[in-house]
Amino acid sequence: MSRLSLIWILAWCLFTTNSGIVNSAMAQDWDDWDDEESSYEPSRKGVEFAINFGVYQANHQASSAFYNGYAGDIYDLGDNTATLMTIEERLGIYSSNGTVWSQVLNSIGLEQGEFLYIEYPIYSELLKLYGVRYTPGTIMGLQTMVFFNPESALTLHLDVMNGLKSQGGWNMVTNEIVQGAGSENRREFGIFSEEDRFQFSLGYRTAAYVTDEVSWVFELGGNMLATQLKQNYVRIQNSNYQLLAAPMGNGQFTNPTSSLTSTGFGGYGAVGVELFFEEGGNLMLTARVSRDHVRLGTYEDHLWQGSLYLTWVVPPQFPKFTRVSF
Repeated sequence: MSRLSLIWILAWCLFTTNSGIVNSAMAQDWDDWDDEESSYEPSRKGVEFAINFGVYQANHQASSAFYNGYAGDIYDLGDNTATLMTIEERLGIYSSNGTVWSQVLNSIGLEQGEFLYIEYPIYSELLKLYGVRYTPGTIMGLQTMVFFNPESALTLHLDVMNGLKSQGGWNMVTNEIVQGAGSENRREFGIFSEEDRFQFSLGYRTAAYVTDEVSWVFELGGNMLATQLKQNYVRIQNSNYQLLAAPMGNGQFTNPTSSLTSTGFGGYGAVGVELFFEEGGNLMLTARVSRDHVRLGTYEDHLWQGSLYLTWVVPPQFPKFTRVSF
């Protein structure tokens, strides 16, 4: 074999060897890039469960219209066993046999002729003046999510707002003689209510992933709101006088025997952020606004209401995990 032929054979072997190394390195880099990109969105498909905790703010328009102490002249409970009484009716101010009214006067130190009239809580829907206002309530509930892919899912909420309360003030106007006061004097007392709400929501959820650990969450869907009346009473000194009652005579009253529950339908929208952890499940913080058909006895209106949720998504390996990794 000639020297020239030997040189050509060595050159060819060197070229093919180097090409294989380069191609292998390029394939390795491409595979690494694919793995890195594919991990940007977590693999998420199937059913997941979550626990909701939150704060619920009901619309003050409903409490001011129904729990104001004179709504019994406008609305009723829709129940044969009880009525929604006005303050005058419950205290028996104009009753010929006003046993309760005599007790009230004695408790506050008034004579019969010193009472003039009652000033009820202020309420004006036009001016947005609400004399009886809901205090923020707590939410506890369950959530089920059916994921089609990491971005899309159907979500079902079952939430309960127990002990949702409202409070306001009303005045008893008198002509009692008080040093330094005018011809009319006012004694202020409180009016209170309590109700339970149950909320069933079915919606569509979509997500926009920011990083592997964070995503935006958006929800839109329908809502069913059931409201159960519990109490509506005025407090004078240390005594409560229930307005959800029926008179039995001789100053005796009976409480309602039915559930006094009414249901309405509406819609909701929500936006939030979800945080992903290696262990211990995910956390979601969500702000939600709903347009509900609120029904209290025969009162009903479509009202805006808001809530703030903190949701723990139960990890699939629960209860095997021992800690959350941040």
